[in-house]
Amino acid sequence: LERILAADERVVSIASFHGCSSPRFQATYAPQVGGSNFAQFIVNTKSNQATIDVLNEYTGKYESWFPDAFVRFKQLSYSTADYPIEIRFTGADEATLRSVCDSMLQVARRVPGLRNVRSSLDNPMAAAVINPDVTRASRLGLNSVLLETTLAMRYSSGLPVATVWEGDYGIPVTLKTKTSDRATVEDLVNEPMPVIGFGDVPLSQIADVRPEWHPGMLTRYSGVPSVSLIAEVQRNVNVIDRTEALMDSIGHYDIPADVELTRGGEWDNTMSTLPQILGGLAIAVVIIFFILLLHYAAADTALLLLGCLLLCIPGAAAGLRIQSTDLSLTCVLGLVSLMGILVRNAIVLLDYAEELRNEGESVFDAVFNASKRRMRPIFLTSAAATMGVLPMVMGDSALWKPMGVVIFWGTPITMIFILTVIPVAYCLMKNRKKNADKQLDEPLETHLL
Repeated sequence: LERILAADERVVSIASFHGCSSPRFQATYAPQVGGSNFAQFIVNTKSNQATIDVLNEYTGKYESWFPDAFVRFKQLSYSTADYPIEIRFTGADEATLRSVCDSMLQVARRVPGLRNVRSSLDNPMAAAVINPDVTRASRLGLNSVLLETTLAMRYSSGLPVATVWEGDYGIPVTLKTKTSDRATVEDLVNEPMPVIGFGDVPLSQIADVRPEWHPGMLTRYSGVPSVSLIAEVQRNVNVIDRTEALMDSIGHYDIPADVELTRGGEWDNTMSTLPQILGGLAIAVVIIFFILLLHYAAADTALLLLGCLLLCIPGAAAGLRIQSTDLSLTCVLGLVSLMGILVRNAIVLLDYAEELRNEGESVFDAVFNASKRRMRPIFLTSAAATMGVLPMVMGDSALWKPMGVVIFWGTPITMIFILTVIPVAYCLMKNRKKNADKQLDEPLETHLL
């Protein structure tokens, strides 16, 4: 696979790691669990578009190209989730967890938009279970400790006996046999076990040996045994939407009461950070309200501008729709910036309207003349904000493009609302208040007469 990638003219360089994972080279990147059956490539391409083209071309072709190997293509992002979609089954009984996960695998493979559906128990490993016969072993002077020590030297990574130091690096010295790295169950059954005074006896004479398949990886989540259902998504498919679709499909089946189902992956990553973002957004709205209340000394005007903050949503939604951009953290940051632009331009408009009202003009004439007079500065500030984020939109950055899209498209659309909706709402609100004040004053004047 490395040679295939290196032959592509769009690829600039490849950093390969065999038997281990790469170090942490980015703040949001978490190194993977390495091993003798693990390799990782970090591929640099000529441009962002070249990266997308390589992924679109190679993902579906080479994921299952090599026998007995699983190839995963992933574009570097700012997400800390290990997998796009992950459904965790946790419980005390590992056998029940494996059974439930195996059943749900068949369900997940029928959900559109998902690919490479698998479980965290994939890649089973051949193992042998040894149950010693305590009675027979004790007659020969053997016990579990002697059996375990002997087999550890012959059929494992070895028995550590010392450490040789080369400067600051320690090299472990282990005692093991030639069969420690490669052996069959037949070799284990016929393995001679030393008995003092009797020579050797086969292991089958003092223990029951049977082959078994064990999961390649056993995981725990918060200290509780767990099995994860893992899935990738098709290119340009919304991960949150596919996670919801998978949960809806799983919801049609009965899950044992002792098995708890939780969502991980991108869904968990997003939902854990979203409350903090929404909390910050709420704090920003409250601060804006008190600033407006302090400036106008009128609660109705402050509430009017606060309600007009909703006018940012149509422009932001239109921009995300036009640019085919998913909602993300930076989109919310762009929405907060858009709210600031709207409030600033609205203050420029309504301040002049209040000034004209103080000079004796009616509400309608004041807001109409203010809209005509302030149209040019509002347009200039909106145009400056729009052009200022144009490099963010053209840069096609996964982090900053969503923020630029929200401001680039939301600012001119919001400008139209500022010059139309806000003046009309202001005029209706002030006229209604004026009429209400007259109705309150009329009975009092009649009584005085």
